[in-house]
Amino acid sequence: MTKTITSTNSATTTKRTTKKKAKDPNAPKRFRTAYILFSVEKREEVKNDNPGLSAKEMLAELGAQWKAADAATKQRFQKLSDAEKSEYEEKMAAYKGEQGDKESASKENRKKKKSSKKDEIIDNGLDNSMED
Repeated sequence: MTKTITSTNSATTTKRTTKKKAKDPNAPKRFRTAYILFSVEKREEVKNDNPGLSAKEMLAELGAQWKAADAATKQRFQKLSDAEKSEYEEKMAAYKGEQGDKESASKENRKKKKSSKKDEIIDNGLDNSMED
């Protein structure tokens, strides 16, 4: 995805484009926060109590309920979030380990290819630096 930024405060218009880093589909999904877990659980209840609410109004209501929630309720959802976070961190560490193994293997292959090309040049007598 490219993002175009236009600046019109000078006599000439300048454009900069930035590329967003592609997301790896194999990467583990991030953990959900306590508020998100609360919203997922309470959404149906709010929807049933207030069937005429728009999505924006429903989010406002959930936000108000979260703000008014007692410490015990918030603590319960925070514990669930912390459990998801630790699971995510374990999966991410394993994922990064796999990525590191792939990177190091590809670096080693590149080094082998480079050194084999040098050896091939020297063996074929194409290395001009050794001539007198």
